Amino acid sequence: MKGKLKIYIGYAAGVGKTYRMLRDAHDLIDKGIDVRIGYVEPHQRPATTALTHAIDAFPLKTIHYNQHTFHEPDIDAIIEAQPDVVLIDELAHHNAPGSRHDKRYQDVEELLQSGINVYTTLNIQHIESLYHIIHHFTKVEISERVPDRIIKQADSFEFVDIEPIDLQARMKEGKIYQESQAQRALDSFFQLDHLIQLRELALRELANFIDAKMAEVGLDNEEQVIAVGISPYAQNMKVIRHAARLAQAFKCNLTGIYIESRALETEEIRQLDMNRKLLESLGGRFISLYGEESEQLGEWCTANRVSKVVLGRPVKTHIFQRYDIISDFNTRYPNIDVYIIPSAGKKKETQPLFTSWLQFQTVDLMKLILIMTICTVISLVMYEYNLNESNTITIYMLGVILSALWIRSKLNVLLSSISAVLMFNYFFTTPRFSFEAYREDYPTTFTVMFICGMIMSTVVRKVTEQTKVAKEKTYRTEVLLETNKLLIQSVDEQAVIKTMTQQFSKLTQENVMIISADQTQTLPKLEAHLKWVVYHQQEAGYSTETFPGLAYYLLPVNQQECTHIIVIPASEQLAFEKEIILSMAIDMTNTLEKINLYKKNKQQEKEKEREKARSTFLKSISHDIRTPLTAMIGNLDVLEGGMNAQQKPILKSIKEDATWLNNMVNNILTVTKIDHDDDNAHHQIIVLSEVIYTAYQLTVKRAGIRTIHIEEPDEILLVKIDEKMMTQVLINLVENAIKYTPEDAVITIRCRQEQESAVIEVQDNGYGVDEAMQERIFDQYYTSDNTSDRSRKGLGLGLYLCQMILKRHDSSLYIKKNEPNGAIFGFKLPLEKVIN
Repeated sequence: MKGKLKIYIGYAAGVGKTYRMLRDAHDLIDKGIDVRIGYVEPHQRPATTALTHAIDAFPLKTIHYNQHTFHEPDIDAIIEAQPDVVLIDELAHHNAPGSRHDKRYQDVEELLQSGINVYTTLNIQHIESLYHIIHHFTKVEISERVPDRIIKQADSFEFVDIEPIDLQARMKEGKIYQESQAQRALDSFFQLDHLIQLRELALRELANFIDAKMAEVGLDNEEQVIAVGISPYAQNMKVIRHAARLAQAFKCNLTGIYIESRALETEEIRQLDMNRKLLESLGGRFISLYGEESEQLGEWCTANRVSKVVLGRPVKTHIFQRYDIISDFNTRYPNIDVYIIPSAGKKKETQPLFTSWLQFQTVDLMKLILIMTICTVISLVMYEYNLNESNTITIYMLGVILSALWIRSKLNVLLSSISAVLMFNYFFTTPRFSFEAYREDYPTTFTVMFICGMIMSTVVRKVTEQTKVAKEKTYRTEVLLETNKLLIQSVDEQAVIKTMTQQFSKLTQENVMIISADQTQTLPKLEAHLKWVVYHQQEAGYSTETFPGLAYYLLPVNQQECTHIIVIPASEQLAFEKEIILSMAIDMTNTLEKINLYKKNKQQEKEKEREKARSTFLKSISHDIRTPLTAMIGNLDVLEGGMNAQQKPILKSIKEDATWLNNMVNNILTVTKIDHDDDNAHHQIIVLSEVIYTAYQLTVKRAGIRTIHIEEPDEILLVKIDEKMMTQVLINLVENAIKYTPEDAVITIRCRQEQESAVIEVQDNGYGVDEAMQERIFDQYYTSDNTSDRSRKGLGLGLYLCQMILKRHDSSLYIKKNEPNGAIFGFKLPLEKVIN
């Protein structure tokens, strides 16, 4: 069972969150609850430190990194000890490099998954979605932040409050920070107006959290969605946070849409991955589309009936920037509401004009010179054959297009067009071999030629980028379709593993491995990480917040439990491929489940065939044995009258053996019938005492000198049962009592009414049943050696048969000890009617 989370929330450091948490811990300890400290930071505050002394604390885990020593909570030790409550201070803390998790809230999540209740502390400024709001009026960078989903998982909150003026007084007295730190804090974050705003925000957010908790049960089933545009820029993080808060206010799901329209640089890929993680940490899901931005976003919203879109306002970096997506989107889709979030970018983040154009390498220059030289040679040959100047211009325009295809630099757009005009002017205009031009129409020709070159080069470059993105998208789709086809053809688990290893490697262009969950030792360097993934059934490694420094991405294949782990080497492209990887992993899981289900069905069919053959054999042999047995028992009754005193004991022994064998055959036939007959048509309303008396008559002759009593109530109890089968139950219970009691034993068949049920018990004062035997005594073919007649050991079908018959009557057999000696076997039947 998952543990419960309690968060002590404050609006600033020093309000007393840790003190309140420790004080509550003492109250729990006084009630006998096992409370221990996992990590508490008293900040050298005497009152807080004093409260920690009386609480057992786990030793901290020491981590060494870059000649520095860090102390973090030992999660493994806490999980092994399994305390009722563990105190983990500072939920938003960053763990030291090399820790299992990147953030402390992930440690808390693991503890909760292990069934441990956690008490923790948090300041309002550390909530992810509030970052830009608080940064706006405090101007303070908050690097340690907690996703909103963690706050939503909390089972209870406690707001620790203090007046802002009193908090400032505590700061000045040195009760929060040392004197040098305190003065800096008072001049920045701890200004009075900041504290007042933080306190108001904390109270408002706490009210929202509590309202959301109370409204969880009454949410509508219809899911509404707010879409937010995702881009590979840092400014987009503010947009995502505002969209998350808007989704929370409207009680909607959040979906982030990224439109792949061009190839991204390495830094852009990294930023896109960060934006995606932020979106997912705020409870949103990420979707990647391809094509023109406003069109794809609008079509997706229309298809999914999304009426609200959150977009960031683009920052114009120069006057030549084209119109933004917002204007185009509003024009095309006027029925969709657009929420525009101002950019959070800073001037230092804005690149100077033409910075990207100046990235022109020597190899690009050599390529351009080669292309223009070839174009010039071809044009000179054409000139010797007196071909028109228009043909020469066409050749240079072709060179501009070729350079756009071959050279990636944006500066090539300008240089190739200028080179084409200059080469044409130098070699083919009058006067030749100079940059002068005498004809009046040449300036116009040069201008048109330059503009055409710029346009063609720009268009070709853009088409090339889009083609590259389209190829990557098509490649991923082809891999996914091919995977589905190959999985359909896979007939066993090994074929699936081999297929998926090849397909994952093909998709990522890396050496992907798929490790069985019970063979983690095959990769010694990753063994601990793989075991963690198997135990928690969660992804880890590169691009996650668990083992983030790992050079591999570890993805569990989940069925009912983790059976395999996909090990993918880290790469920058993983952010784009992750969606396809997850989809392929789901297909792999479904295929493995189908294969296992097919195996189980085949096994069940074989078992049914075996059972059918066994039943047929038992029926046949039982009928063949019962026929001569019936004749034998009848003939023995005839012979009994003519026997003398010496012969009668022999005849009696033969008759008892024949009767025992006949009962065993009847039990075999009854078991076989029950196994293959689910028809309850024989259930009738019967007087229960008649069934008990019939069983008594059929067993009393076999009791020897044992005494059998019947105890029944004055009322007439009517039950709906199969009379023959219920009689068989009582016969088996009485014969079982006869078998496991001495010759002078007393056996009692007792019947009584308990509320709406009739209780039937068979009690004896025999050898009893050991506790070790009670767990197995109802199993098929189980017998005990503790019997009064060891010459005729049974097959172990009697009690098993009783249990099977009672299950058909929605009941079950129980056993308890009879004081001082013996055992009591009993069961309950629902009453149909009681007649007084």
